[in-house]
Amino acid sequence: MNFLRKIFTPFEYVDNTVLYTIALFQLGFLLLFWQFGVSESSFFPKLSDVLIALNELWYNGLFYQILSSLALCGKAIFIGIIISSLLAYFSTIPFFKPIVKFLSQLRNNPIQGFTLFLTTATGGGRSLQIAMLVIFMSFYFITALASIIHDIPEEDINRRKAMKMGRWRILWEVAVKDRADYLLEIIRQNISIMLMMLVSVEAMYKSFGGIGALITDSNRGLNFPKIFALQIVIFVIGISIDMFLRFVINQFPVNNKRK
Repeated sequence: MNFLRKIFTPFEYVDNTVLYTIALFQLGFLLLFWQFGVSESSFFPKLSDVLIALNELWYNGLFYQILSSLALCGKAIFIGIIISSLLAYFSTIPFFKPIVKFLSQLRNNPIQGFTLFLTTATGGGRSLQIAMLVIFMSFYFITALASIIHDIPEEDINRRKAMKMGRWRILWEVAVKDRADYLLEIIRQNISIMLMMLVSVEAMYKSFGGIGALITDSNRGLNFPKIFALQIVIFVIGISIDMFLRFVINQFPVNNKRK
């Protein structure tokens, strides 16, 4: 009874073993309900149907479609991180502050409205897909990183000034080096945003393949088991990347010091 009261009490501490046990129980219940609680007449596919569709997709080249999507995301992330990081770090320079502020506010403007312009500017195809992901990611990336940089305590900067460090050296020490774990955390969050955009971006040019193109074709055919199977694949990829980056972030000595 004390155990049940404990796990249903706000702000009550329980160790990770208990949390993992609860999570496994909940997952098992969800899977059982998915398989046996779904009506035969429902549009919602049973778990067994989804697994059959996943097996069929795998033997029809799903692995290569995953690689295509990862290659697209990888290029966009690499370009987006470089551009966004430089702009966010340069926001400490008065000349660049209005520019960064403006770009940050563009996150409130739907990028889909500029699709025709971007198609003309990039020539369409893979370049358009990359540009869409880079722009969509960058608005949020710049906002988050610039906010962290401008929240740096004044005493951290003054201490470096007292040590006779140059302004560019101070930028490197307090914004880049000491907060590299924050940068990875923002990357982790923005990858999930990019995965949410992946389907609509890959649907523009299905000839390049990718999971998004497969989902678009499955939607048109009302193949719900395949749609769910592909969504699960994206979900698993996202969780795997998220867990890896969490592990990397926790290895930073400065991160452990803050804890």
